[in-house]
Amino acid sequence: KLYRDTNLNLDRLARKTGIPARQISAAINRAMDKNVSQYVNDYRVGEACRLLAGTAKPVTEVMFEVGFQTKSNFNREFRRVTDMTPVAWRQRKG
Repeated sequence: KLYRDTNLNLDRLARKTGIPARQISAAINRAMDKNVSQYVNDYRVGEACRLLAGTAKPVTEVMFEVGFQTKSNFNREFRRVTDMTPVAWRQRKG
């Protein structure tokens, strides 16, 4: 559940996993065609979608639970991944 760490970045991920940062970065870039930040935020948004669909937790609580610190960043990344706001997504999927 490293994705929940709000301060997660490539160096921190490398320290926690014991894998060199360059190796993590290269592997994610090669396998996913995105950088580490995009990969982590995509994962966070996916988890947010599961929580929004499966719980009645407020959007802000979901935002914090999946590792976002600000509503603007959460909304921007959520829209980038789903083309919807979290509230609209919940209404459509709920």
